[in-house]
Amino acid sequence: MDGELLADQPLGHKLIKKWFWLYFFTILIAPSSYFIRVLISNSVSVSDVGIIYSIIWFITILSAYHDLWLTEALQYHLPKFWIKKQYNAFKTSIVFTLIVQTVTGIIIAFLLFFGANILATHYFHSPESANIIKIFCLYFLGINFFNMLYSIYIAFQDVIQYKIIESIRSYTTLLFTLIFFLLGTMSITNFTRARIIGVGISILISWMIFIKKYWYTLAKWHIERDTTLIKKQMKYAFRVFIGINVIYLLGQIDQQFVIYFLWSETAGYYANYLSLILSFNVLTSPILLYVFPLITELIEKKQHDKVKHLKNILYKYFSVFAISISGLFFVLWPEIATILFGEKFMYAWQLLTYSAWFLIFYVLFSINFSFLAGMGKVKQRAKIIGIALLVNIILNLIFIQIRWVIGIIAATMISWIMLFMLSYKLIDKQKEISFDRKYIIKNLIGILIISSSIYYFKDKIFILEDWYRYKNLLYFVLISVGYYIYILGLNHRNIRMLVKEIKNIRK
Repeated sequence: MDGELLADQPLGHKLIKKWFWLYFFTILIAPSSYFIRVLISNSVSVSDVGIIYSIIWFITILSAYHDLWLTEALQYHLPKFWIKKQYNAFKTSIVFTLIVQTVTGIIIAFLLFFGANILATHYFHSPESANIIKIFCLYFLGINFFNMLYSIYIAFQDVIQYKIIESIRSYTTLLFTLIFFLLGTMSITNFTRARIIGVGISILISWMIFIKKYWYTLAKWHIERDTTLIKKQMKYAFRVFIGINVIYLLGQIDQQFVIYFLWSETAGYYANYLSLILSFNVLTSPILLYVFPLITELIEKKQHDKVKHLKNILYKYFSVFAISISGLFFVLWPEIATILFGEKFMYAWQLLTYSAWFLIFYVLFSINFSFLAGMGKVKQRAKIIGIALLVNIILNLIFIQIRWVIGIIAATMISWIMLFMLSYKLIDKQKEISFDRKYIIKNLIGILIISSSIYYFKDKIFILEDWYRYKNLLYFVLISVGYYIYILGLNHRNIRMLVKEIKNIRK
């Protein structure tokens, strides 16, 4: 079984086989998170939605930093240790990370539990949410242990295993959320319990998979009392600093600004707005998650030409995908609002019109950051994020006084542009990027034409009332299918070229 871990396969084979499984599980998992969001949004008040998701993102921020950034260091070093056959170092790094996570996790959970009343009253402006925060202490401990096991699967590009446990967590949470909904006992307290049950069951299954597939390897080797090894891992982890989980960081901080300055009802609108503006992550994040360890492996094997080729493919096709999502969001935001969360959340989707056309910057800086992580450029990445984060905070404090929640969105869009420009400059310097501007412009014009046509005819099709939402859903699906058939037709030659490119990489 050792040969299965980071097997020396052609890059094209890995892209075809593993991307197939990534998208298979992505399509399987994607509906669950939105069904959960729909169930909770249609069961409790806008204010309660704001409270629960603000707490979740607050916990997520703590989770990103509680392990002293060793989880990403683990993803970076494990493939290197395995390729170099440094098996004792492989085992030592896993055990060291687990110990640190356990100790710091218990300390933070303890502080969170006894500080719940203060946070509930003075930060979330909801004294009754103290009990929710206390319950989430269990979730905090569980999700961090889950993430450590998850990181091992990611490091070895073990697509099927980490997608299986992600599916289990999502659908177990959905199952218990649905049970509470059908019993008429849905509340933010029971929703919290559903999430804890989902994490608990996924940890159990994940641990069983880990024992079966990885434990036999760990049992062969020994823990090294090597300070050099520990220092190497800590050095990388320290450089990661605020870079860890950058894909979500700015959005989470914005949510905290909204809950603190604009209170829970506005936070409810913003939470659901954020869930939609980042919904395209369903299709982009699986690839970018896989790119990180893949780039580390290719660089370790000195296959730099394949790194450059992969980067150009992602830039070219993800740019068009981002523009297509922007066009759909811009013209159909009221219809999507009514379909998903009902009329009471209509304002959340009005916010979408201010940010839809900036998605391309988000997608491109996400690609850049995956490559920087795989290349070990965490120090440079941390510097870029630090600059953008500082600007984001300053702009939030200024704009929130002028335009309230719209000011928060404006600050975020400016931060996305900065993250793209700074990371692009660094990536282009390291590995030259061939940016196909003619291809992008052709698709932009085509998408503007089809989007304008949808905007002109949509009022004759949709009725923006809750009682009509199921027919609206049917019409939305049909329009979306037609929309992407049009885009595929626009790009049929390029799709054939993409297949040839992947075959050439495989050769």
